[in-house]
Amino acid sequence: MNKKNVSFGILFLMLSFGIIGVSAYVYQSATQTVTQTIKEIATLVLNNAALGNINEGQTLTYTKNEIPALGSIVSVTTTTADVNLHFSSDLASQSTRYSTYSIAVKLLTKPAGSALTVGNTYATMSIGSPTPSGFALDVAGAYVFDFEITTASNSVTSDTATTVTITVTAEST
Repeated sequence: MNKKNVSFGILFLMLSFGIIGVSAYVYQSATQTVTQTIKEIATLVLNNAALGNINEGQTLTYTKNEIPALGSIVSVTTTTADVNLHFSSDLASQSTRYSTYSIAVKLLTKPAGSALTVGNTYATMSIGSPTPSGFALDVAGAYVFDFEITTASNSVTSDTATTVTITVTAEST
């Protein structure tokens, strides 16, 4: 090897380190964050109610007058307008114990500006229709609902305890 080749080799080696150094020197990095807050659209408060006993073959209707716990049984406070309220139940599972089991959801109070009508029934759950269509709570604010329940029991071979589960959900449109 001659001195010229060694010099070129060293020159290329130094040039390579220089390129790496310059490449590392001009490297840039930036970080950006995106934040968001998920807002709660509704607060639900549900109360339980015990209807008491019913004799086989008997038909009974319950309102808040007979069972005070049925009054103000569902409270919903919305933070935005047009929140859809849905009721669903497991009433279909009661078809062997009852010929009729119907739960009417009636509006007791509403916020100012709402077009809903106090006293109207906005959903009805029954053995044949355990999950009715939802309805819109048209303005933000507090809504309170009562239940009115009608039951007609079938014959049983022994005392039979029953429980109905109702689920209430609120969703934005």
